[in-house]
Amino acid sequence: MCQFCMQHGDGKKWYLSAKNYTEKLALSEGRDSFIKDFFKNYEKNYRKKVQMVDIARKVPFIKEFAEKKVQNYFTQEHAGQVVSLEDAISICSIPGRVSVIECPCRKYLLNKSERKCILFGTTADIVENIPKFSNINDIDSEEATELIKSTEIEGKVHTIWTFKSPYIGAICNCDQHGCLLFHLQDRYKFANIILKGHEIAIVNQNICIGCGKCQKICQFGAIEISGKKSKINNNCHGCGICRTNCPTEAIQLLPRDILSL
Repeated sequence: MCQFCMQHGDGKKWYLSAKNYTEKLALSEGRDSFIKDFFKNYEKNYRKKVQMVDIARKVPFIKEFAEKKVQNYFTQEHAGQVVSLEDAISICSIPGRVSVIECPCRKYLLNKSERKCILFGTTADIVENIPKFSNINDIDSEEATELIKSTEIEGKVHTIWTFKSPYIGAICNCDQHGCLLFHLQDRYKFANIILKGHEIAIVNQNICIGCGKCQKICQFGAIEISGKKSKINNNCHGCGICRTNCPTEAIQLLPRDILSL
């Protein structure tokens, strides 16, 4: 189990605990203001913070401090973790209200309007009052499942995100090309911005035909082709999109903690 499971999940998967989605938690410790500012000013805040960090990292005596601030932000303020298809679907049955909005990242990076991001409960209540996201739509469990499955086939990774940990307010369904967090993960390799999930991919070498489809679709560079067979390396985040898109069903997800024993 990860550190969040121990701190916020009683030793179990923390993102499956209903207490991390409650309205009471969302409205405490200034989270409502944090959420409002996050969505209302995400473009300006992204540019400003990246510029500040980049400048600070060029100054030797404050570089370490700046890097620590980045890591703390993505632990205490806006933490993200990869979740499997099954867990993403289960999560959508927890919060009550489930809504979908246009992905802010893809709008900013690609100028595309794609309804990929899922918001929960109080987060949706706050965001729908921000003009640029006023076209938010509520969806039921079947629609949420359909959306998650369709994005998985497209090669999108499911990640849950906090707004002042441990309150979970969203599931993003994104890839390297159109996600600000993926861009930051690549830009700031010193930081653990996107936490690995609780599973890891395993390839059945007897079934694998070495077609390379899994390698092409992997968003983390976690698959290598050797001896005409796919092999998983330590970059695996356990998202499972390789499993879903494998033509011979040669890949499965297994619990990471069991395999590490």
